[in-house]
Amino acid sequence: MFHRLMKSSIVAAIAVGSIASGFATAEEWGTLTGKFVLSDKPPAPAPLAAAKADAGCAKHTVVDERVTAGEKGELANVFVYLRTKKPAIAPSYKESEKATIVLDNKECRFEPHCLVCRVGQTLSVTNSDPFGHNSNIQPFKNKPVNPIIPAGGAVPVEFTDEETLPTKVGCNIHSWMGGWILIRKDPYGTVSGKNGAFTIKDLPAGKELEFQLWHESSGNLKNLTFKGGKADAKGRFKMTIKPGENDLGEIKVPLAALNK
Repeated sequence: MFHRLMKSSIVAAIAVGSIASGFATAEEWGTLTGKFVLSDKPPAPAPLAAAKADAGCAKHTVVDERVTAGEKGELANVFVYLRTKKPAIAPSYKESEKATIVLDNKECRFEPHCLVCRVGQTLSVTNSDPFGHNSNIQPFKNKPVNPIIPAGGAVPVEFTDEETLPTKVGCNIHSWMGGWILIRKDPYGTVSGKNGAFTIKDLPAGKELEFQLWHESSGNLKNLTFKGGKADAKGRFKMTIKPGENDLGEIKVPLAALNK
């Protein structure tokens, strides 16, 4: 009888421990958020004369997208990504590790203008325009590609290694077109949206991590301050992610910081 009671107690203890461990594991991930806002009056979008002079593109309003900001200065297209090597990857990213990411040639521009693609995912370079484009991608570590994409066509591209910095995408047929791709091995990279906000979900909590801030107009976004910290002269900052929400708040970006 005593042995049966002891066995039952041990089994119950193991079960409780397993449940507790499960909850602990679920709490080992944290989400990083923030919002980039220009501290100066945002520039008006400047139409590109070269696009107006092109017979196929003249009907579209094609503007310089190097600095894209809302009426209140909400700054889009800032890359935020992890520099720390070989981080633990949250199970929530398993489903998307073989996903297809679309880069479209649409109305004589790239849509989206900036994106993140992981090694193992497929970049589908598509063309929604009624005429041909090419998408010239010249990364440093990966094999360069420069496919011609006919109207309505699509070309799959796969990458084998991550890049330290975002890679530019161009079109040799329409020289003003430009976009940027950040190629990552891990899923911990993103781009600020039209509202200036960004989110990186399910980062490993409890360890100090290093992040990079980057924008096409300046490269590394230097010396920006935010809630609880500051990016250094190389646009990098370190922080220990806590379980749950980690909000950097509003990150003010001087317009001068976007001019090389």
